[in-house]
Amino acid sequence: MKQSSLAFVAVTLLAVVGTCLSGQAQSQNQPPRPASSRAEEMLDRWNDIGNKLIAMAQDFPEDKYDYKLQKDQRTFALNLLHAAAFEYVVARSVSGSNLGPDFGEGDNPSRDQFKTKADVVKFVQQAVADGAAVIQQQGDAGLDKTSPWGKRLVHNSYKWMFAIEHSGEHYGQLVVYYRANNLVPPDSRR
Repeated sequence: MKQSSLAFVAVTLLAVVGTCLSGQAQSQNQPPRPASSRAEEMLDRWNDIGNKLIAMAQDFPEDKYDYKLQKDQRTFALNLLHAAAFEYVVARSVSGSNLGPDFGEGDNPSRDQFKTKADVVKFVQQAVADGAAVIQQQGDAGLDKTSPWGKRLVHNSYKWMFAIEHSGEHYGQLVVYYRANNLVPPDSRR
């Protein structure tokens, strides 16, 4: 009885392994999908980091929104507000419009303007959506246009990449705030 059970298990494992290897071989023989447009690729990266920030804004406990590790750092809420405001700075620069809400000069909105968690969440969501709309509207041609950035001209693609990387830096900071509060960030729960 024992030998027949072992034989059954061995045959079953071989069948599973064979099926997996056969599937891998078939997918390796498939040609890669064509590249998306550059605007679609940029939009994918924009939405990826934007959605991570939105998830954090929605998930982090409101009673910890004013938490910070050290006195000279931004709070959790101020990190989100700064990242979203900078996304607007870039989207406004690229679009040549006064896109989004008035949050004052620069990229550091006051917490007085965004008093509740719901206010912060809405601001982050809108910044991501408005930036995505500009990328979609302008397409590849918009990425190639140049405009001032500080004291030089740069392609709009540079500005979008800068904003994506900037949001990624703040995402990393917010992960630290999660861990310091014995919480697991939403993206780490998958």
